[in-house]
Amino acid sequence: MLVPTNDWGEAKLMHKQMAVFRAIENGFSLVRATGSGLSAAADYQGRSLAVMDQFTTEERVMIADVPTQGTTTLYALIGDLFAWLCLAGSVAVIGRAVARRRA
Repeated sequence: MLVPTNDWGEAKLMHKQMAVFRAIENGFSLVRATGSGLSAAADYQGRSLAVMDQFTTEERVMIADVPTQGTTTLYALIGDLFAWLCLAGSVAVIGRAVARRRA
C-alpha cells in the first residue's frame, strides 16, 4: 500500500508507527512517502525495510525492496465484527439491567 503523507516534527514517529500497525493488521506491505516527516517502507510483518527522516536528511531518496505479497489476517477476514459484538453485548446487558430495575 502506498501512503502519501505530510507530518510535523513532533508527530512524525507516532504517525509512522500507526501506519505500520495498520499494515500489519491488514496483512500488507507499506510504503509511506512524505513531504515532511518520516518516509518509511515496511513488510507485512512490520519489519522496517527503510526509513528516511525528511527533517534531518539532505539527500531525499529512499530505496527499499518491498514484498508485494502479503498475508491474510484475522482482522482482514472478520473486520470489526468483534467490536460490533461487544457493542451488542453492552446494549443487551444495559437493557437487562433497565428491565430488572423496572420490575
